[in-house]
Amino acid sequence: MTAPGPNDDFVREVGKQAQRRRENRGRGVWRGIAQVGTVGWMVVLPAVGGAFLGRWIDARYGTGIMWTLALLVVGLVVGCAAAWRSMKRELHS
Repeated sequence: MTAPGPNDDFVREVGKQAQRRRENRGRGVWRGIAQVGTVGWMVVLPAVGGAFLGRWIDARYGTGIMWTLALLVVGLVVGCAAAWRSMKRELHS
């Protein structure tokens, strides 16, 4: 069995990860706080927007709270999907 060389895929990937950690070492805490805030807004804004739009539709057509709940759920799903995609992109960059 021979030792892995510099052209080995595993060695290159470990080297890339080590380089990313060195580059991000000083920004960790503030970048994490900013990311949490961004993810929060990515979930909250579509959910609140959906609730307001649903409330307006319900008031206009007299449908109780059917559209409010439906569009609130749609907003939550859209916001969570956007947050998931953003976090995935951030972790793999």
